[in-house]
Amino acid sequence: MHSPHIHILLCTKNGGSYIRAQLQSILAQTHRDWTLWISDDGSTDDTLACVNRFIVAHPDRDIRLVTGPGQGCAQNFMTLLARPELTRAWVAFADQDDVWMPHKLARAVDMIWRGTGAQIYASRSIYTDAALNPIGMSPDYQRPFAFGNALVQNILRGNTIVLPPDVTEFLADTLPFALDAGIPFHDWWVYQTVTGAGFDVIHDAKPGVLYRQHDNNLLGSNRTHAGHRAAILLRAVFAGWIDRNLRVLSDLSPVLTGQSRRVLFDFIDWRAQPALDWRAAPQSIGVYRQTLGGDFALRVLARLGKL
Repeated sequence: MHSPHIHILLCTKNGGSYIRAQLQSILAQTHRDWTLWISDDGSTDDTLACVNRFIVAHPDRDIRLVTGPGQGCAQNFMTLLARPELTRAWVAFADQDDVWMPHKLARAVDMIWRGTGAQIYASRSIYTDAALNPIGMSPDYQRPFAFGNALVQNILRGNTIVLPPDVTEFLADTLPFALDAGIPFHDWWVYQTVTGAGFDVIHDAKPGVLYRQHDNNLLGSNRTHAGHRAAILLRAVFAGWIDRNLRVLSDLSPVLTGQSRRVLFDFIDWRAQPALDWRAAPQSIGVYRQTLGGDFALRVLARLGKL
């Protein structure tokens, strides 16, 4: 089968400290047929200088630098994905501060083709410190990658995602809704939307990315940013994110599967109950996190009115 051309979407903002290593790792991919789109969201450091030097150094490569919307990471990625050249294309998301392993793109294509071809690919990551020293590994999730999980947990790391054309085309039709609502995370929106529409998820147990942990991570790993994540939950920021996601999903309900629509509206009804009357576990309506502890946390947050 002919090796596909992959459009790598890299969004940047003040990533000058790390972006050189990421650009070199893209150049070192064993899958050689790619175009690199870089959308900068208003860098004030040397990010643009680094990118421009890379472009000049590799005139044989199709590398395009565009200006982002200046509205944050999720909007930057989605605005880039909305470009008409990418409506039906192979797409891979890339973060500015990671390092890809050489097999990342080739393995993603191979695993998608081994399946139905209409699947989204993501993988585990190796967590590193800012100097790329390994400090751990992302979880090897055991529960199904399904819409009921996606409603309350984002487990598809955007920096590992690869999309085949069928999925990219579907997502392109949903982008206006997501952009208008200002959804909080592009990868969480992808996870919710594609599972809601019935696409399959491949989650590769073999890591493909060195996921750098540092003070400027938007979220980072559960292990290195646990306190930050707990504060998000207790301040009801998480509940606000879910509110925005549910508004978009409600608008998109006609393109969801019948089962996904049932789970979606059951979850909306469940959240609307007075906190003291919430007796049913969310698992009873098909909504769950990847661990028993996570399921328990959902019930606690519900009791506290933070979900």
